[in-house]
Amino acid sequence: MADAISRTDASNVVLIGCHRFTALEDLPAVANNLTSLRDLLADPSVWGVPEDRIEVLAQLPGSDDILDAVERAAASAVDTLVVYYAGHGLIDPLTGELYLALAGSSKGSHRVRSALRFDDLRRAIHSSRAEKKVVLIDCCFSARALVGAMGSSEATDVVDKAVVEGTCVITAASETAEARAEPGEEFTAFTGALLDTLKKGVTGAGELLDMEILYHKIYTELDAASRPLPQKQNRNTAGRICIARNRAHALVPLGHRPNGAGPTLAASQVRIYSATGDLVGSGFLVAADVVCTCAHVITMALGMRHAEPVPSDSWVQLDFPRLRGCPKARASVVSWRRDGEDMALLRLDGVVDDSWPAPLVDAADVWQHPFRVFGFPRYYDDGVWVSGTLRAQQASGWVQMEAQEPGPAIGAGFSGAPVWDETLDGVVGMTVAVHGGEERTAYLALLADLVQEQTLQQRCPFPGLAAFTEDDAEFFFGRESDTDRLYTAVLNQSVTLVAGPSGCGKSSLVLAGLLPRLRAQGMRVSELRPLPGVPASKALAKALTNTLEPELGEVERLAKSDELTQLLETGGNAPAELRGKVLACGEGPGHIIFVDQLEEYADAEPAAARDLLTLLAALSGQDGVAVLRVVATARPASLELLKTPDAFDLAGDAVQFLAPLPVNDLGRAISASVDAVPGLWFEPGLPERIVADSCNEPGRMPLVQFALTELWTRRTRSTLTHAAYDFLGGVPGCVVTYADRVLSELPEGQQEWARRLFIQLARPGDGDTFSPRSARAADLAPEIMEVAQKLAASRLVVLSPAPGGAVQEEIVDLAHEALIGLWPALGLWLVESRDFRLWQEALRADLNRWEIQHRDPARLLRGADLAEAERRMALDPTDIVADERDYILLSRHLRRRVRLSQAAIGSLAVLTVLAAVLALFG
Repeated sequence: MADAISRTDASNVVLIGCHRFTALEDLPAVANNLTSLRDLLADPSVWGVPEDRIEVLAQLPGSDDILDAVERAAASAVDTLVVYYAGHGLIDPLTGELYLALAGSSKGSHRVRSALRFDDLRRAIHSSRAEKKVVLIDCCFSARALVGAMGSSEATDVVDKAVVEGTCVITAASETAEARAEPGEEFTAFTGALLDTLKKGVTGAGELLDMEILYHKIYTELDAASRPLPQKQNRNTAGRICIARNRAHALVPLGHRPNGAGPTLAASQVRIYSATGDLVGSGFLVAADVVCTCAHVITMALGMRHAEPVPSDSWVQLDFPRLRGCPKARASVVSWRRDGEDMALLRLDGVVDDSWPAPLVDAADVWQHPFRVFGFPRYYDDGVWVSGTLRAQQASGWVQMEAQEPGPAIGAGFSGAPVWDETLDGVVGMTVAVHGGEERTAYLALLADLVQEQTLQQRCPFPGLAAFTEDDAEFFFGRESDTDRLYTAVLNQSVTLVAGPSGCGKSSLVLAGLLPRLRAQGMRVSELRPLPGVPASKALAKALTNTLEPELGEVERLAKSDELTQLLETGGNAPAELRGKVLACGEGPGHIIFVDQLEEYADAEPAAARDLLTLLAALSGQDGVAVLRVVATARPASLELLKTPDAFDLAGDAVQFLAPLPVNDLGRAISASVDAVPGLWFEPGLPERIVADSCNEPGRMPLVQFALTELWTRRTRSTLTHAAYDFLGGVPGCVVTYADRVLSELPEGQQEWARRLFIQLARPGDGDTFSPRSARAADLAPEIMEVAQKLAASRLVVLSPAPGGAVQEEIVDLAHEALIGLWPALGLWLVESRDFRLWQEALRADLNRWEIQHRDPARLLRGADLAEAERRMALDPTDIVADERDYILLSRHLRRRVRLSQAAIGSLAVLTVLAAVLALFG
């Protein structure tokens, strides 16, 4: 395993380069090499060496100046000394020694002039007291730094001459090859591959990049590009020297790895021992608590004959050699297949801290793919790397792999080791056998033959039509840059409104992207979803009550909520006082209030939504070091409803706009979610087909997620297939096909109840448009709630607790707005009911005003409005909820009383006049 990263306060770097020459061809790329390498080594995400410990020596004319600088750096470096050269390499015509060209260098027929002799540089490096030394030589013939003077009688111990104790030397080319600096390219080939590896990291390589991993990745990249191949020589454990963090490890989204571990080989690989403590083989995690290895490794561990079946209660000892502290574990055998497969699955007694399943990729065609594998041959308990090339499957189904020369071969001690495919960037299989007597040839079993769905206990990574939640964060991909942007905005301002079109993933971004990252920083979170008809102060008070006193019973919580409502309505300094109380509830850096789907509230109650936003802005702020921040989601059309002089200012960065997922990120969101599930794969070409089918669809993300969810239910041997996708009708037809099928499976009477439910879950807008609307379960007839339960199980509607309400109070929502635009049956129902629903929404607005104004009789229906309400109630009594019916009946009763009173007053007036006349003429 890699050493700890070299100390930046005790290490020195010397970067030497020459790009302009008086007698040799200029190398413009070398100047870029020096600048970029300096910047990367100084970057804390790579190494973080202070700039005063990096010396750049460019265009120096004499070798003495360079040697003096190297000796100074060597003298003050205690941990690691890094020396790099880029330029021309020259060979002495008589001795064959390597010289490093300087600005005025030239080569004659008998000697090299004005150049730096590499052996002198080696001596300067050797003078350092630094424990570790790294030498990187990017020039032609640079491997002569490893093998000494070719043909020289003094080169009897050339390796010791070139490589001093604790030193790793990597060169750009062999002793006879020229290093390339192609015209027009920004960097030389070798340094370009080095910079690319440092910038991007190495997937599957762990948190740190040691020199072995760096070299292997550079070699693979240059080999694939048909460039000169680098060479390497280490002394003792110098290959484990680490001067770089692995950016590919660090960029795994927060929440996708426990305790900082990432999806790497280092975090997944195990060593397996016999009962006597002998190392018998390797294995790797395919799930958090499931290890895959060879069946013959288990029989060796148990001291059994190979053909003898393993008892189900058997267990073995293992450890994780590449994790800090080399943690030990015990595992039981849960699956064992010997004949023709040689596979066993083990279940750990518990998940090991910092361990993580290997990233698995399924592939049938791996011909000519470069691979690497890490095994534990005899006398090498710390393990060794082997690289090579994959071939094709044999008749047995195993894939042939050839180890490259020079280097170690695959032999005993590699059984059960995961095989990393450099082309596919993941583990494609497990080492199972070595070709008889020819250790350069070995065999791997592909993953499709290894994993078992019943053992891995796979979880569906797709949310269907619903949004991703915090529990789904491990499957949320494609929005990494938007998450970073939103995270920065929330930390730097009081209120942030995420605005974007329906179906672009606003709620998912906050719930699965932002909130897990904020919680990881110690922030506490409250969620608020205001319902139309509920005043802003009451909606906020309910959410704050749950935060301030979560242990209260139902009755006490309602009473406390009423107190807070009155406090918020008094105005003044009440929000600031509540902010202090909320922040005092936790010990972390602060609190987040998340308001989801603010557009529903704004569309139904614009004034109340503005009031809510103003209250939230007053509540947000800082007390001491703790902060209270507000995050809300809304559609762009709702922004105009929220902008008034009295409401919170939405200028500047307060609004963070979210566009639909770009095509490339959509592809990542699809593929990476499947990659996150051990043993789940796509058939080749299916992700690209899904992207192509959905890239022009409005609100495409929920449609894609729903299609993927349906593919999951129809998977074949843990594979999502083209056949299932064809059956579903692709992305556009998937939702419609599914919704029609769910509806047709309901009894005939319940289909009518479903129609009545769906028209209550949408609100008519301008023209022919409709938008989603939440309905309270208490407002729906019992038969409608019965069908709502069935539709919720089928994921067409969602039942959820009313925010801040009583425990048993529920609300009903459409699974997603996409149903309104895509499902023809629902569209027809909405058009047919439009006139009634427009009237009903107006009635609800009157009812809300009456309740807000303390049931003022003047706000009851009268005249033409009351007559229309009575007519509607007679025509559609079943779709008018109890509160609305009571409001109409109360208006009728009061109007009747008024008429009777007016009639009585009129009669009394007539009698009074009549009495007066009789008295006059009496």
